[in-house]
Amino acid sequence: MNIVKTKSQLRTESEAQMAAFLARGGVVEVSDRQVRPRKQVMRGKVTRTASKGSSGFAVGFPRKTTIA
Repeated sequence: MNIVKTKSQLRTESEAQMAAFLARGGVVEVSDRQVRPRKQVMRGKVTRTASKGSSGFAVGFPRKTTIA
C-alpha cells in the first residue's frame, strides 16, 4: 500500500525528526565537497598538424627504402 504525501507534509515531518535528533544530542556537520579528478578524454594518436601518411613510422623516415 502506497502512502502519498505532499511536500509540505514531508517537510514538517523531517523538521520534527531533525529537532528530535538534535534534542537527543545529535550533531550535524557540513563538510567540504570532494573534488574528483578530471575525466580523461581519449584522443587520436596523430594530430591534425602531423603528416597524415606516416602510418606509425618516425617523422622524416622515407616510406619506401631501397636496400642495396
